[in-house]
Amino acid sequence: MASGWVPTKFLGRGAYGCVFRAEFASPSLAHACNLPQTVAVKSVSEKLLWSLALEKAVLCELGGCKEIVGCFKYEDFKSTNADGTSYYNIVLEYADGGTLEQLIKSKGWMPEYEASCYASMLLKGLSRVHGQGYVHCDMKPSNVLVFNIPRDEFKGVVKCNLKLADFGLAKRGGEKTLGAGQEYKHRGTLLYSSPESVVIGVHEAAMDIWAVGCIVLEMLLGEWGLWKKCIDVDAQCLAEMIANYEDDRLDLLVPELDDLSENAQDFVRRCLTRRAEDRWTADELLTHPFITCNQRLVKEFEARYSYQNFMKYYQPHTPRHAFGPSMGIY
Repeated sequence: MASGWVPTKFLGRGAYGCVFRAEFASPSLAHACNLPQTVAVKSVSEKLLWSLALEKAVLCELGGCKEIVGCFKYEDFKSTNADGTSYYNIVLEYADGGTLEQLIKSKGWMPEYEASCYASMLLKGLSRVHGQGYVHCDMKPSNVLVFNIPRDEFKGVVKCNLKLADFGLAKRGGEKTLGAGQEYKHRGTLLYSSPESVVIGVHEAAMDIWAVGCIVLEMLLGEWGLWKKCIDVDAQCLAEMIANYEDDRLDLLVPELDDLSENAQDFVRRCLTRRAEDRWTADELLTHPFITCNQRLVKEFEARYSYQNFMKYYQPHTPRHAFGPSMGIY
């Protein structure tokens, strides 16, 4: 780790680097750097510097969106081990709740109102990503960070906020994805890859939307939602199944789909259509009834919940209309 940081916990290792939780050696140093005391530090070897540099550049451009993990400006980008080996670091927001993958595993499945709230956060993040001309290219639960809502801000329904992370494979929309021999090259995680990305190496915004459909299915039905019947097959077989996917096969792949509401089913189908041009955009999906109706119910519940807590301190002389029927209490 770089001077000034004290690693306190190893958080994980991926194909493109390691992530640690770190504390600054002193609160004054953190304050001088305008950073929180606890941060996450992602480190890579010189061989993978290209990925980290890309991620830092993308995150800095996408800064200011609360649904995307923050990347802090810090001068200690390059560090050297005792043996002279160089490695490179970026300093990120620390997610005290882990990842969405861990949250899904701990819960098993989520009720629709909760999954809808989280889906809305994913879509708002993607709206920013796509609006800035980027494609994430590796949307999956392990690349979504969970930030617990402080107890004094918790309103009784959704206990955490989600933020998109790991932009090491991001690309500009319209940019070709080619390998060394100029062949089409797939990028991303196969389980969340769309047919066009597997068949012809097209990685555009619609690929991220397909992944959202997969993630929402996992939140609603449990781990490996879309391909859970195929989880034991090898990568080549899975790639062939994705390449041969047709819309009318969704019910066969996920028979539990019938257990969901009509709004949830339709939302998933809008994401998991074979033709990329038929998939709804992030902005369009934010207007889907699965999102809007559930959010309205959550807000009504939170308003009532907050009101009832406030009533513990209600003074008898306070006019009842001061709180108003508009809050849905009557």
